[in-house]
Amino acid sequence: MRYRYKRFNLCYALALILLTGCASGLQSETVIIPGTETDQAVVEGSRPFQVKTIYRMPESRGEGVLLGWSSSESVIGLLYETGAADEAKLILERFSPPYDRADHLFEVQMNKLSYQMSPNGKFVSGIAKTDEGVVLQLIAYPSGEEESLVATTDANQQLGFEEPAWSDNSRFVSYIVMESDTRQSSIGIYDTETEAARVYRLKGLETESLPMKVMVSDDGKMALIILDEYGHRRRIALGAVNGNGIDVQYEHEIGTDQAAWLNNDQFVFLGTEGTLYVYDRRNHELSILLEKVDSFEFSLDRKYVAYSQNGEDTIYAGKLQGKNILSAEPIYHGVIPSKMYWSPDHRRLLVNGRKNYSKQQGPVAIEPSDQQPFIIELK
Repeated sequence: MRYRYKRFNLCYALALILLTGCASGLQSETVIIPGTETDQAVVEGSRPFQVKTIYRMPESRGEGVLLGWSSSESVIGLLYETGAADEAKLILERFSPPYDRADHLFEVQMNKLSYQMSPNGKFVSGIAKTDEGVVLQLIAYPSGEEESLVATTDANQQLGFEEPAWSDNSRFVSYIVMESDTRQSSIGIYDTETEAARVYRLKGLETESLPMKVMVSDDGKMALIILDEYGHRRRIALGAVNGNGIDVQYEHEIGTDQAAWLNNDQFVFLGTEGTLYVYDRRNHELSILLEKVDSFEFSLDRKYVAYSQNGEDTIYAGKLQGKNILSAEPIYHGVIPSKMYWSPDHRRLLVNGRKNYSKQQGPVAIEPSDQQPFIIELK
C-alpha cells in the first residue's frame, strides 16, 4: 500500500491558504499545496522499503533510555540502576546484532538528568548536577572520557534542565541558560571545534514566551527555538545568530516539539493539525509535506523519513524528493511510535512506542512489554 495525497479541491486549498495567512509570523509566507498524484507517481513494482527482520530489544532491568546509533549496527543506551543501599549508578550500554542483550561499557559519573547522543555517534552530551552545580558534560564514545564544559559566560548564568541538542553535523551543542539577575532565558551554543561557548539573548519575539529547546543549523548561523507561551500554546521560531543575540525572523504555532533542519536554509515542523510543513527562509515559502502526522524522523542524510499518522498504529517510510514524499508505504503495524532513530546507513529504524488499544477494550494497563523498543531492518 502506498500513501498518496488526495487531490485538493479549490475551496479547500483557498481555505488552507487563508487560515495559514492568519498564523502569526514576522515575515510573510507563501503556502505551497502538495502536488497531484500524477506529480508523485513512482514506477510500479519499485518498493524501496521492504522489511527484512524485526529485532526485539531486551527488557531493561531498571530505568533506562536509548540514545540512538553509534554506528550502522550498534545502539547506545543508558541504564539507571539503584542498589540495595539506594546508591544510583548510570551505565552506558551497547546493543549489537541480534540485539538480544546489552554490553555494559562503563559507568557514567553523573546524576541522571538529560542526555543526547551526537549524530556521528562519538559523544554523549548531558546536563548533569554535580558538586559544582548544574553543568554541561561530554562523554566520549567509546573511551568513556568525561569533560565538564564551560557553558556559560557570566556568573549570573546557570544551565536549565532541558535536554541539550546537537546540530546535524555534530559540531554544535545548544541548550537553555537561565539568567538570575534578569530572570530571562537565553540560548547557549557550544562549538566543539573552537571549544568555546557563547550565550545569546532572543530578540524580536512576537509574544512573551519561554525557550524550551534549541536546534542550531550546521553552519551555526541559524537557530530553531521551541517556545512555550506559559502553558497556553507552543510556537517555533527561526532566528539568525548575530553578535550577542538571536534575531527572530519567523514564528509559527506548532502541535508538538518535533522539528528538524533539512539543510541550512530549510526546516520541517508539525503544525497544530498534524500538518508536516517545510519552511524555506530564502523565499519565505511554507510547503506541505504530509498531513495528519503524529510523529516523524528523517534520516541523517535527509533522504528518507519515517512517520506515523493520526489515529493509526502504523509506521510508514518514504523518500524525500524536493518538497514531496515519494514511495511511501507501511513498514510496521501495531504500535504508536513515540521516538524513532534511523541508523546512519538508513537500513535500520529503532522504534520506541506503545501498543494501541481500541476503545472497545475499556481501560487497559500498559505493561512494560507493551513499550518494549524494537528495530526494523530493511532489505
